[in-house]
Parts: sequence; C-alpha cells; structure tokens
Amino acid sequence: MDIAKLDRFMQARPAPEEGVRWLAPFEPPLVLEGFAFFEQDGAYRRLPLDSDAVFSRAGRAALTELGTNTAGGCIRFRSSTGRVLVRARLAAACAMHHMPSTGQGGFDCYLRRPGGAWRYAGPSVFGHGETAYTAALWSGGDREEKEFLIHFPLYMGVKEVWVGVDADASVAAPAPRAVSGAAAVYGTSIDQGGCASHPGMAFPAILARALDVQIYNFGFSGNACLEPEMADVLARVPGLRLLVVDAEANAGPLGCLGRLPAFLARLRAACPRLPILVVSAPLGPLEAQQPDRVAQKDAWRAAQRDAVEQARAGGDANIAFLDGRTLWPDGGEEYTVDGVHPTDLGFYFMARGLLPVLLPYLTEE
Repeated sequence: MDIAKLDRFMQARPAPEEGVRWLAPFEPPLVLEGFAFFEQDGAYRRLPLDSDAVFSRAGRAALTELGTNTAGGCIRFRSSTGRVLVRARLAAACAMHHMPSTGQGGFDCYLRRPGGAWRYAGPSVFGHGETAYTAALWSGGDREEKEFLIHFPLYMGVKEVWVGVDADASVAAPAPRAVSGAAAVYGTSIDQGGCASHPGMAFPAILARALDVQIYNFGFSGNACLEPEMADVLARVPGLRLLVVDAEANAGPLGCLGRLPAFLARLRAACPRLPILVVSAPLGPLEAQQPDRVAQKDAWRAAQRDAVEQARAGGDANIAFLDGRTLWPDGGEEYTVDGVHPTDLGFYFMARGLLPVLLPYLTEE
C-alpha cells in the first residue's frame, strides 16, 4: 500500500521556490546556536575537530561519529516572511526503524508572535531515502513580523543548510535570550533525542524554549561512558552556566558508572564554580516487566548519589543530585517507544520535571 496515494496529507510535497531569498544560518542577522565550536571549526557538529584524534587514540571513534549528529543546533531570527523553507543536504539517508525521519533527519520550526509564546509551526517532510531536499516548514502567509526558531535534526549529520524566506520580507536579529550564557546536557540517546517525532520535542529543546536559554546537546547514543576526554571537551564549552550529567542509561549497563567520581573531579578541576547536576535514570516499563532490574537501578542510583555526596563532603557546594524517578509519573509505562527511548509524551514529562529544578540555576547570579 502506498499511503501517499490514499491520503494526500501524507505526501512529501515539493516546496515552491519562486520568490524565495536564501539565507545562511551563520551569517547575520540570523543567529546560529547549539554548536559550541562552530566559530572555531566552521562545521555543524557538536564536538571540536581537534577532539577527533583524541577520541580515536582512546578507542572512542564512535563519539566522533555521533558528534557529527546535529542535535541541539538551532537557527533564530525575526522576519515578516509569510513562509519559511529549508534547503538541506544530509550526511546520509534516514534509516532508523523506530524513529521517524522527521526527527532523525528533519528540521522543524517554531514561531513566536509579539508578546506570545512559542508555537509549533511544522517539520520538514521529505521522501524516503532522500539525502538532499527542499521543504516548507511554515506557510501561514501572514506578514506580521514574528520570531522564528528552527531546530536541526537529532540523529543525522548536516552538510549544508539554507533558510528560505519571501524575497521582500524583512529579516532581523532575534530578541536576546532571557537567560545569558548557556546550559549543557551530557548523556545518552535519551538526551540526544531518540525517539522524538521532530527535533523540537527532545527534552533539551523543550527546556531551551521554556527557559529561553541556549542549551547544548551532548547526548551520545549508546556511548555516555564518562570518559576523561569527554570531561575535557565539556569544560571547553563557552559561557556554560550549568551542566546536567545523565549517563546512567549507558554507563550502568556498560559497566563504567564507576568512572563518575573521576569524571566529576576532572570537570571540577577545569571549572571550579560550574554548577553540575547529576540525574539518575527514571524507572521505565522494562522494570515493570523485569522486577529484578529495579534492584540494579537502585544500586546505580545510589552510586551516583554517593558520588555527589562525597564531592559535597569534600567542599564542592556547586554539585547536586536529582532522582530520575521523579521525571516519569506512574513508572513511564506509556512514555516510550521500546521500553527505553521516549515518545514525545515521555520527553514532555521529563522537561516538565526538570524545569523547576533547572530554573534557579539559570536565574540566580
């Protein structure tokens, strides 16, 4: 069955390009965020180019590959355009079996009218197997000046991207973020955004909109192993006001959670006053199916809490622990795709639980 022939609303429709002006995300007045080392390297990637050899020597080339995924990247601007398009060239075709291409390799768009809140405007819809596409993100038509926010794909590299607006539209810099500086989330596939239906539904992106702050996404799917080399990279992120460490879902099963005290110590040596929040994994549906896993997760949670308490006992007042069981009400049985990776609903609840915890860190001087 070809659903596109039966339902016209599920067709990948080419975006008309007549009368479109194409803008580079990295050129003013557009503002490019989420790539901490873009100014240094000029590439849409989360890890600096000079870390490639370091991770290779450490046997962690997987991090370099995942670092080219663009989770957390975004473009902001104001415009009177009546439509917003994106022209993109991806590193590969989308092929994940449990995550839609709109989340893996798609961009999405939010808009904010004067005095209003962010509203979802739409995703990039493109054909199966395509590695280059032009798509309309929003085509509402009204010419009132609005602020636009475009998120990059979560599980894909982006070789090239252009933003399209009406040729006669005004384009200006966006309003400054309400919170200066930035926060960062380090962790697993859950932090990277697997398996959100579109990029703006990954919980770091939800938090960035709610807090109006730039959040760097350092989620490395299946590879949050608390390496000292990763601590060194995180310590280099400019303007960092808060770091969330959420590695249990990988570091626990892979047997490297014991690295956490050294990882935290290395970060603290480089960043003496940086607030660090260690978050344990929530209980999920797998625990309901396999109760013996609860004891294992209890042990991992206790190990993380102990690491934080030991650091605090040693005089580190800028580190805290959050029990991840508070993030998914009722055990999260309806919040995942496969027992591990959240749906949009799961990400929503994670963001809702984290919001009041992160707010004081970002509003206090």
